[in-house]
Amino acid sequence: MNIQKVLLVSAIAMPMSAGAVEVAGEKLEVYGKVHVSIDSVDRDDPAVSNDGMSISSNSSRLGFKGKLATESDIDIIWQLEQEVSVDDSNKGNFADRNTFIGLASGKHSIRAGVHDTPFKSVASKWGIFGDSVGERRSILGASANKGNQLNERVKNMLMYQFADKSVKLQAMYAVDPEDTGDTAGKADDTDYKMMGLGLWYKLGNLKLSAGWEDWDQHSVIEDGSAYRIAASYKMDAHQLGLIYEDIDSDGLTDNALAFNRSAYGVNWKWKFASKTDLRVQYLVADDADESSDTGATKLGFGIFHQLDKKAKVYFAYGATDNDDNAKYQAVDGGHGDEVKTVAGGSPNAISAGIEFKF
Repeated sequence: MNIQKVLLVSAIAMPMSAGAVEVAGEKLEVYGKVHVSIDSVDRDDPAVSNDGMSISSNSSRLGFKGKLATESDIDIIWQLEQEVSVDDSNKGNFADRNTFIGLASGKHSIRAGVHDTPFKSVASKWGIFGDSVGERRSILGASANKGNQLNERVKNMLMYQFADKSVKLQAMYAVDPEDTGDTAGKADDTDYKMMGLGLWYKLGNLKLSAGWEDWDQHSVIEDGSAYRIAASYKMDAHQLGLIYEDIDSDGLTDNALAFNRSAYGVNWKWKFASKTDLRVQYLVADDADESSDTGATKLGFGIFHQLDKKAKVYFAYGATDNDDNAKYQAVDGGHGDEVKTVAGGSPNAISAGIEFKF
């Protein structure tokens, strides 16, 4: 029996009321999320005749994490996280989500392994649609012709983090971050690398964040950099958010040039009942440099109802309107079943979902 099966059997065998168990005298936390939706999709593609209902597993996951308090002031921290396909039982590599081991002391930690970039995390913490059809990645981090590319979970990374109640700082460096080429079991290819920075600041009901990253030989944008700044503010039953990003590629190919563009967005969440809220998000991608009619907009709309602290149900809608030379998707990244289109298309999806966290 391989390690994945052992861990899954161990998790199933645990009492449902337990949040952690002891392994070798230390606490092991088992956590996860099951998120499935029933979607109705329209790709607005004349060549497609099979639009309609789709069952989607949306970043469902199973994770294990823990901390070992050593005799010194330095603790060992670790995490193993795996995506689980609830809809079609597809299998991936074990620990394909944020997975690392590291050292922590007080507010400081250092981690090595696989992790979301700070640039990605700025947008994921800002977004209000999670992995539903209304989510952000069909515009933010995407281009007019290659879709979502710069919301990366990089490999072979080393990350320093400082975190307290009001401030979090991340500094990341990775070699062969996309695991490009035949490097399994070999020294990592240092011609491929990235570095990134992220800063989050909380002051009362105001949250501010910024992320930056720089790539050498990214698989699509080639050599290039990007930054994001975001803000959200809560006032009584309302939450308002703003975000802006700019991507700049030094590459000369059409795919790379398509990423020389800016994008921005606004979102609003209104908790109009004790357990129910309405969410609206609007995103805009500008024309890429040296091109015309390569922009797009996306509208996300949803009603989310919290069944309890661990479970919610929702109805969501996502629709993208492309300029004549753009084919941004309606759904791209996070949500398991993507909704692609053709140049100038206006794809959309309506979805009913359920999400359970444990």
